[in-house]
Amino acid sequence: MLRTSALLLAVGSAAWAATAAAPAVTFNKDVLPILQRNCQECHRPGEVAPMSFMSYNETRPWAKAIKSAILTQKMPPWFMEVGHFANERKLSTDEVAKLTSWVDAGAPEGDQKDKPAPVHFAEGWQIGKPDMVIEMPKDIRIKATGIMDQGNVVVKVNFPHDVWVKAAEVRPGNAKVVHHMKAWVRPPGSAWYQDAPEGELVFPTRGQFIAAAPPAPADPNRPLPAQEILAKYNPGVNAQEFTMGDSAKFIAAGSDIVFECHYVTDGKPETDRTSVGIVFAKEPPKQRFLTTTGLDNHAFVIPAHASNYEVKTETTLQSDVQLRITK
Repeated sequence: MLRTSALLLAVGSAAWAATAAAPAVTFNKDVLPILQRNCQECHRPGEVAPMSFMSYNETRPWAKAIKSAILTQKMPPWFMEVGHFANERKLSTDEVAKLTSWVDAGAPEGDQKDKPAPVHFAEGWQIGKPDMVIEMPKDIRIKATGIMDQGNVVVKVNFPHDVWVKAAEVRPGNAKVVHHMKAWVRPPGSAWYQDAPEGELVFPTRGQFIAAAPPAPADPNRPLPAQEILAKYNPGVNAQEFTMGDSAKFIAAGSDIVFECHYVTDGKPETDRTSVGIVFAKEPPKQRFLTTTGLDNHAFVIPAHASNYEVKTETTLQSDVQLRITK
């Protein structure tokens, strides 16, 4: 019995020593770098997140909520379940383990010397100073409670001449109530919302994006006008650049902008006046960057109890393209 007890004591002491030797997970050394890489883009003053994670004192009250959000994969915001993407927002297994260990240990701050240098985020426009800013001409009123249907706001820009665009950014006027937003190019001659009052939030009917095709340009060498997404905004989505290789977006003279808006309520009346900033290309590119809305298939029914049901859709492209798939 004495030998057995001595053996157990020795094994227990070794395990305790190994545990005691494991480095403690602290905010300054382990957690802050993760927040800088994955969270602070939104969780900082003036951005869309409701709380800031720039410092220990700001983050510590939310420790348990952080653990819950990452274990349920609500944060970082990324809801694609299939496939791998270059811009995907997912924490690694090691990052999840560090964050949960930190919370379980009581969320210690750690040594100030372990803190990484702060990240300096661009204030204002991420694309730099825009060459052109298109703003909603009046405030959009957001009700205090309930659900806001997705609507659209027409801005009659009437571009005076053809332009090539190398970057664009949608910047909400009131990020607290903007769930997501897109800025569409409405080419000249399009019937899409042709009678809509400018600057008013109008609500779509079914098939809102089915519009009369604009007339073909007289010059066969001039790019065809197109109704397409210029730029979009979601929390955590950066400004968009269109310079993959030597490329840029084309906006035809006479085009307008339509903001596709999805607002949410926050308990009190709010207003928003969103804008989109544009940086022009200095010269026409070799390739045109065109954003499609995706391939849709709404005419399918998943059979009861099906565990792995495949849905297909297809389209025929009219010319050779290079595909860049994003969320």
